[in-house]
Amino acid sequence: MNLNRVKSIPKWTQLPSPSIFCSEVSMQLGGDTSVAQLQQQVEYLQIQLESERQENIQKIQQIQKFQGLLQYITEHIRDTLDDRKILTIITQELVDLLQLNRCQIELYNPCLTAATVTYEYSASLPHFQGLTTKIADFSRIYQSLLQKQIWQSIEIVPGHDSGLQMMSQLACPIFDDRGVLGNIWLIRQTKAKFGELEISFLQQIANKCAIAIRQSQLYTKTKAQVQEIENREHHHNEFIRHLAQELRTPITNINLAVQTLESLITPAGIVEIEIVSQLLQILHHECGREDKLLNDLLTFAYLKTHPEPPTLITIDFSTWLFSIVESFRDVTNCQQQQLHLDTPTDIPPLSTDITELEKIIILLLNQACQCAPAGESITVTADVNADTIELKITISGIEIPHHKLSQVFQPFYRIPKHSPWQVQNTGLELALVKTIVQRLGGFIHVLSMNNRINFIMQFPLL
Repeated sequence: MNLNRVKSIPKWTQLPSPSIFCSEVSMQLGGDTSVAQLQQQVEYLQIQLESERQENIQKIQQIQKFQGLLQYITEHIRDTLDDRKILTIITQELVDLLQLNRCQIELYNPCLTAATVTYEYSASLPHFQGLTTKIADFSRIYQSLLQKQIWQSIEIVPGHDSGLQMMSQLACPIFDDRGVLGNIWLIRQTKAKFGELEISFLQQIANKCAIAIRQSQLYTKTKAQVQEIENREHHHNEFIRHLAQELRTPITNINLAVQTLESLITPAGIVEIEIVSQLLQILHHECGREDKLLNDLLTFAYLKTHPEPPTLITIDFSTWLFSIVESFRDVTNCQQQQLHLDTPTDIPPLSTDITELEKIIILLLNQACQCAPAGESITVTADVNADTIELKITISGIEIPHHKLSQVFQPFYRIPKHSPWQVQNTGLELALVKTIVQRLGGFIHVLSMNNRINFIMQFPLL
């Protein structure tokens, strides 16, 4: 029956009563359809139309709520760079809006071999935040998700009071043009699957999650780069400040010695000749100190700016090392220090630049002789590990604070002295050591504990 045609009858038309109308219709239809059946059909159509109208109203209201949440999330993404705050809000809002039992956001590791529940909102136990799932254990599920496809299911799970309940699950991948980041999981106690409108809305939410995560990653990366630039600038300024101080100190001492020397020279001759001898010794010492500083500085700058390949020569490492260490025997004996050398007999020949390797060992042994107190030991140990030679210099009786270890190889860092040995120390020695070790393709680090300092180097066996 066409209801629209009935509504379009002019007002002046005299409609028959429902009973007459139904009778006439019944007569026209040959009497096959009764009045009661027609009335039931009309009532059914009215109920169906009202149901559709209410369903459309609910859809419109749901869309409005969805759009409101999307706008709310967009504003948070605009106002904050903290993805943790945004993703936490998303899980909470989805539970409230979609009447969920649980909402989870899991993020993949860089290798895409595991996913960890990083954000979760649920009004009931248990909670799974922090739980890591191996992708291989649920390959059927994650195969679809890693291909950027929706996955959903309905499962029967244990409920309260030893009963069973139907749970509908929906997982939506979080991804962008750079790859897959994770998934949003919706869990709701119902027998019905999630509708198309809910799925479409969740996909939009997943896009917002991807934007928030990438935005936060970019901010973190940019912040780290800015911090690195600031650290470099700070180290550069500190280097210039220390360099100026190191250069100024000998010159200041030279100026003072010259002024004093001038005051001792009179027209009648030189007075206090013994003081003149001391002043000349000071001048000689400070000139040597300035000369060594400039030489070390030029060497340091040259190695940084001209990384030329070393000149390699194959040597008998054990024999060669013995001669270098023994050259410090007299110094350690005078300072009542114990010098030990421990090398195995089966160390293979080493191809290296012996000039630079010798400089490394001499610089470190000079540092050791200055730092080790009387009665303590300096031990040089060599060993072979796989395809490398490990060389270790251990100084007992002294320790570097843990928070200072990262500064040891920076220019002008000085380990406190404990010996009376007067050797010119520019503060560039340890920085030079690290630079030369790296130039030889090696690696050096320092450990300090139990009143000991260990300089550990590894050089490749070529």
